[in-house]
Amino acid sequence: MRRLAHQQGSGLILIIGVVAALAILGATLVVFTNNYQHNTYQDRIRAKTFNVAEAAIDAGMGALSAKWPTAAGAGPDVSTAALTAFRSQFTPEENPDPVVSAFVNIEYYDNLTPIDKTITWDKGSSTDPNAPDDRMWLVAQVGMGTKAARIQTLVERTYFESGIPRGVALYTGGNLLSNGGGNNPKIHIEVPPPVGTQTCIKVVGTIDDPTVSGADIVQLTGATAGTVEDVFPAALRAGLTALAKTHGRYFTSVSAAENSPPNGTWSPAGGFSGLCVIEVPNGTSCRLQSVYNSEAEPGILMLLNKNADCVLDFGSGSDYWGVLYTDGWVDKGHGSYEVHGMVVSASTVDIRGTCDVSYNDKVISRLSARWSLNVHLVPNTWRELRPE
Repeated sequence: MRRLAHQQGSGLILIIGVVAALAILGATLVVFTNNYQHNTYQDRIRAKTFNVAEAAIDAGMGALSAKWPTAAGAGPDVSTAALTAFRSQFTPEENPDPVVSAFVNIEYYDNLTPIDKTITWDKGSSTDPNAPDDRMWLVAQVGMGTKAARIQTLVERTYFESGIPRGVALYTGGNLLSNGGGNNPKIHIEVPPPVGTQTCIKVVGTIDDPTVSGADIVQLTGATAGTVEDVFPAALRAGLTALAKTHGRYFTSVSAAENSPPNGTWSPAGGFSGLCVIEVPNGTSCRLQSVYNSEAEPGILMLLNKNADCVLDFGSGSDYWGVLYTDGWVDKGHGSYEVHGMVVSASTVDIRGTCDVSYNDKVISRLSARWSLNVHLVPNTWRELRPE
């Protein structure tokens, strides 16, 4: 048998070396890929954590827009609401629960300096020690896996500006009826408007008794009374209607409004209190027969009917603090009743009997900052903090 010379296995050694090198490169590539994927995942979780923290700030502002804390313990449960809303959309697979701490936690404090949890907003004590500046600190912290992010910002609420003119005790697009006699003045000044502003009544039609108002109240009739748009314009009515619909204070029947439950600042006592907009069928009558609102927390009641076929009347001896508006007419009702603020009617106003209108400028001025529209960030207050 023929033998080949110099067969010492050098080629096999070379092959084994190449295979080993390839194996090491392969293992290194696997490790590198795994590390890269892990690092990418961690970066993705870190970014998600920060993004959710920013979203938590938005959720906090949304909750405070709907329910600004105006009394001890009356603020929204921001953290629970935010977590529930988030988990309804995103599962733990890509948004894992945290290793430590809470997944979403949002707190709000009064804007004292410095921010100190021991002296800031406390659900068991006064709501706003330096009120009424309408500012609160929002602090949101989010945890995902081993990552956490914490953001702090100062937020401020803006109000629905009513633009109701000062000094107008009563406006009617029709006649003003009064029985005169010993019950006068029917319309008087309880709290005067600012210096330089006259208190007046505006009657497009006629006033059947010249002593219907006090001597210090100007009576404007006919063309000098202007139109309802000058006192309670359509844009204001539309804005209040939209606001009422947003916050559950818009009704299509008197009974639904009268039996409605309390609703925070929008309706502190329920019923006709606070903001109440009722759009009713033809021929509907709405009677006020209790005390509604207060000088500190006045309200606006609107009775709407496109045909002006509705009646707002009064019964029993009570008070309404705020502004009453009706597309229809105002009836004298039954028993004594006093309106502290303003009455606006697109039709006739009948205040015969013992119904009085007392112009109160505190009521009118406070309606300009009575209900908040939204909550927004105060510029240059946003900060990313070290997670706790």
